[in-house]
Amino acid sequence: MPIKSRSRLPYLILLLLTCTSLLALTAYLLGGSPTARAGKQPVAEAAGTAGESVGNTSTIACVVIDAGHGGEDGGASSAVGLLEKDLNLSVSLALRDLFEAAGIPVVMTRTEDMLLYDRNVDFHGRKKILDLAARRLVAEKTAEATERGACLFLSIHMNAFPQPQYNGMQVWYGTGDPTSQAVAEAIQTASATLMPSNTRKIKAAGSNIYLLDRIKTPAVLVECGFLSNPAEAERLSREDYRLALAAAVFGAVMPFCGA
Repeated sequence: MPIKSRSRLPYLILLLLTCTSLLALTAYLLGGSPTARAGKQPVAEAAGTAGESVGNTSTIACVVIDAGHGGEDGGASSAVGLLEKDLNLSVSLALRDLFEAAGIPVVMTRTEDMLLYDRNVDFHGRKKILDLAARRLVAEKTAEATERGACLFLSIHMNAFPQPQYNGMQVWYGTGDPTSQAVAEAIQTASATLMPSNTRKIKAAGSNIYLLDRIKTPAVLVECGFLSNPAEAERLSREDYRLALAAAVFGAVMPFCGA
């Protein structure tokens, strides 16, 4: 089922106006002082400048936003045909707009409905492997080009399970940088603004999550919800809900960002 998109501008204006309160709420839920931690500060006991590590977390100077799946790889799907790849891209584009409006440099792994494998090589039977390698390369090259501060790899996905009763956001984090866990915790906590009943905890990624396992800069993967749950799939089908999801993730990440 194709995703219908209206003009994002009215929604983005509204979301930007509410992001200050989201930042304060996230800091409060994490146990800190909202006034001390709101704004472009790392979530730590003391503020630092870009590129410094404070309280075992690094200042985020740029964000690589990865819309999972794409093209031939639709990812998970709902009972009514809602495809994960389309939702991932919708949320990712909204995140891009929010970060750029806040002055944070953004690199997208994809902005279209496609996988990233090289069409000029023998890709038969290797599309997924080549696609993941290309996404990893984007993350690594962006990190290398970032002169000060760390580059956050932020991968957006949807979840699914054979039984339909499961729901809620789930955040995974890479173990290559301690900032990953802190960012994941902030995002998971911020999801309470949309899903108060969600009690899921963050999880460390193993070798089965290729990108988080191999990327050594801060990296998280956000499973925004379960397409196998009819009620959650219906919410995810709505543009206003996807934009609110993007705002919650954005608000959680911003305290880690430096000017």
